Amino acid sequence: MDWSKQRIAVLYGGPSAEREVSLRSGEAMHQALLRRGYNAVAIDVDRHIAAHLQKNQITAAVLALHGELGEDGAIQGLLELMGIPYSGSNVSASALCMDKGLSKRLYRSEGLPTPAWIELAGDAEEADDLVDHYLGEFPGDAFVKPLDCGSSVGISHCPDKDALIRGVAKALSVSRRVMVERAIHGRELTLTMIDGETLPIIEIKPKKGFYDYTNKYTPDQTEYEVPAKNLAQDAQEAVTQVGLAAYHLSGCRGLARADFMLDDEGTPWLLELNTIPGMTETSLAPKAAAAAGMDFDDLVERILQGARLR
Repeated sequence: MDWSKQRIAVLYGGPSAEREVSLRSGEAMHQALLRRGYNAVAIDVDRHIAAHLQKNQITAAVLALHGELGEDGAIQGLLELMGIPYSGSNVSASALCMDKGLSKRLYRSEGLPTPAWIELAGDAEEADDLVDHYLGEFPGDAFVKPLDCGSSVGISHCPDKDALIRGVAKALSVSRRVMVERAIHGRELTLTMIDGETLPIIEIKPKKGFYDYTNKYTPDQTEYEVPAKNLAQDAQEAVTQVGLAAYHLSGCRGLARADFMLDDEGTPWLLELNTIPGMTETSLAPKAAAAAGMDFDDLVERILQGARLR
């Protein structure tokens, strides 16, 4: 397809809890396409998005949406119905990866290492009862996460039972379904993939606490080793193998990012797979691309060139 002749929409914003991150990602991607001479417009997604696409005579879409209705297969399904090629993973892969519990069950069934977890559902006011009923005597260190959010929204580190109750309440205030996941201690790594190819592994080192929303999106709160230093060859190969296996098992295409904890024994524990990684000034995917010799505009152009239906 001759992308220079297409009317391209960068879809961003939307109604999810990750809206602010999406706005930053989308604006950066829109500007990159304009610098490359493409006929591109940025559209803030709302319930009238189909009408907006028709009014603007859109013939291709680059997705910069995060979270609900953008990363879960919903917008992908609409674009399929409208016959508009779009970047990134298709409906099924997007829905699968957005559901942390469902995707972890797939990874575990295929022998990929992922931390043990339990799923809870309810309201924030029920957190105390849910923890007592399902977890009883709290077994130890854990993270609590909404099952269907990204960007570290609603995540808590819970070293004891009181913290666990607070963490479950916090996550349930964002989503009715949450996950209590065993904490893995070690090195936090991330592997970015594009079109089935891997980019350099990054190590994430928050200056304080864990890699939460604040540390992720506030400049100078986290140090990044790009590529990760002093990472043994067998550990690099293990991370790459597991990341690519998850990418292909999930049916991903285009850009995706796998997040890991590498324990002291060298096991790469797969935490999740992100099908529309952030593209802000602090985001990981552009850092990995730069380490591979691909500048931001190159990366955005390659994302566009992978746009298609199904």
